[in-house]
Amino acid sequence: MCGFAGLVRSDHPIEGSAALAGRLDGALAHRGPDGGGRWVSADGRALLVHRRLAIIDPGPDGAQPMATPDGSYQLVFNGEVYNYRELRRDLESRGERFVTSSDTEVLLRLVVRGGPVSLSRVRGMFALACWSERDQSLLLARDRFGIKPLYVAAASDEIAFSSELSALTTAGLVDRRPSPAGVLAFLSWGSVPSPLTWLRGVESLAPGSWRRWEREGRDERGEFADTRAAYGSHARPASTSALREATGVAVRESVAAHLVADVPVGVFLSGGIDSGAIVSAAISAGATNLQTFTVGFEDSGANGSEIPHSRIVARAFRTDHHELTVDGSDVAADFPRLLAHLDQPSIDGVNSFYVARAVAQTGIKAVLSGAGGDELFGGYPSFTRVPRAMMAKRIAGPMWPGLSTLGNLMVSARLRPRWRHFAGANGSVAEVYRVQRGFLMPEEIARLAGPALVDRAVMREATEALSAAEERLLAPIGSESVTASIARLETRLYLGSQLLRDMDVMAMAHGLEVRVPFVDHELLATIWPALGSRPELQRHKRLLFETLASPLPQSIVSRPKHGFTLPFEKWLGGALAPIVRDGMHQLGADGWLASGVPDRVWRSWQDGTSHWTRPWGLGVLGHFLKGAR
Repeated sequence: MCGFAGLVRSDHPIEGSAALAGRLDGALAHRGPDGGGRWVSADGRALLVHRRLAIIDPGPDGAQPMATPDGSYQLVFNGEVYNYRELRRDLESRGERFVTSSDTEVLLRLVVRGGPVSLSRVRGMFALACWSERDQSLLLARDRFGIKPLYVAAASDEIAFSSELSALTTAGLVDRRPSPAGVLAFLSWGSVPSPLTWLRGVESLAPGSWRRWEREGRDERGEFADTRAAYGSHARPASTSALREATGVAVRESVAAHLVADVPVGVFLSGGIDSGAIVSAAISAGATNLQTFTVGFEDSGANGSEIPHSRIVARAFRTDHHELTVDGSDVAADFPRLLAHLDQPSIDGVNSFYVARAVAQTGIKAVLSGAGGDELFGGYPSFTRVPRAMMAKRIAGPMWPGLSTLGNLMVSARLRPRWRHFAGANGSVAEVYRVQRGFLMPEEIARLAGPALVDRAVMREATEALSAAEERLLAPIGSESVTASIARLETRLYLGSQLLRDMDVMAMAHGLEVRVPFVDHELLATIWPALGSRPELQRHKRLLFETLASPLPQSIVSRPKHGFTLPFEKWLGGALAPIVRDGMHQLGADGWLASGVPDRVWRSWQDGTSHWTRPWGLGVLGHFLKGAR
């Protein structure tokens, strides 16, 4: 896990390349506290900068940028290749000879020999930039789930790229003009999905895609993997027992693969089924002296603490368990640093910042997380609510207009915009999912938006860009079951655009690598869409916990799902109030919100007619866009 950045120019050397490299290095230092490296081409027109968090082959042989023996290719890479030993053996059988033990060299040789299509063979999380002196081209690529970030700003004569947006702005490679499409995306979803960003002229490279930029002006794009294909497949195992057996093996193999490292790897233990299953699978895979970490918040109270439940799992599997308690009440004082590391606006991420900081302070460098388990095994309420809502609308048939009017009168004021969107939408899974996961409904955005966004030309351009991004994120490949569609939407939008991105930047703020065994294409191919035809196995994640070789304690599997939520209601009524209100008023001052909206939103939260995420999310957005238009 690392961070990298760079710049390539087509027709003239990079002025002040040493100073530029220094700014990029400084901006990314938190991602790689174990060292840094820089490379400038002989003609001065290509620059690569890397910061290293040493996990595999932590000695000097694994340093980056890494070159082929003849110096014709240079690679910088962020992430881990879990099957690098297998790939190395295959490459050696075809004549490659290696000089290090690192996964970086394997990835370099794989790309040089096979091109971007060869990345489909990688099991892992990664973003990379590979410069070819031979044909004067830059290859950029990102893993199929988008676990690792990669931002790109291209012009006719240059291309800049980085693991974090803030490095590009700090180095002066892009300006800070907001993207109306990014703003509209955030208002719609509470995060900014790829390829959009909150900055104009900067894209987030789409998961599973690559881009090759050549000095002569050619700019080529392609895909090496599309996770949507797994949900549309109609392959079925012979029986439920066969699916159970295959799932048990696949979970254990994925966890074993994610334990590959040359430093100790721990586990985030939350007290739920997902993290408990990872501990069980790790022990079954032969892990010894496994360290587990549970973080509790002093503000959360007894009902919100995961510590007692995690303690049960730790005792059952005899892990080296650490219980860490942090005080999140100082979130107001930490807010500037939180915002700087968040990198893109999000209504989430604060808990990840504190959890990662607490674990990193113990000296551990890498941990496994249960993120992705709810998406993979049907753990979210959306897996029951969305199908029920769709069925109710179908059953109502011609009576629906009357029922929808009655429903609008019966639901709470907080839910009426969602109800109206559901009532008037086309009934597709994607639109019902929007009602479940969206931040603001379209009618709310229209009511709240100010002149900076509602300008006809601006709104048309922003809407077209967001619609294109949503089409890519929300549309299936071929036919799929409703439950498979929900799993795909939760994975590609909520997990990919928000949870994984927030987890990456907040963990890397403290030099901590987070690995996600449930976000694995081989595991995905085993489970979906077969799980969609067996609803009995979806209930309470039975397919996960009933197939573990070492069972979880009964009190854990029978425990109702309990989300991890910080006491924002309390904080908003105290120290966070002036910060959030200032952010919202800044949105109004810059024209993103209509006159009077900031105060109206604040009052609606105080009287209970809107959720705390509304003022919080708008406040965060306001601080990102502060003074920029």
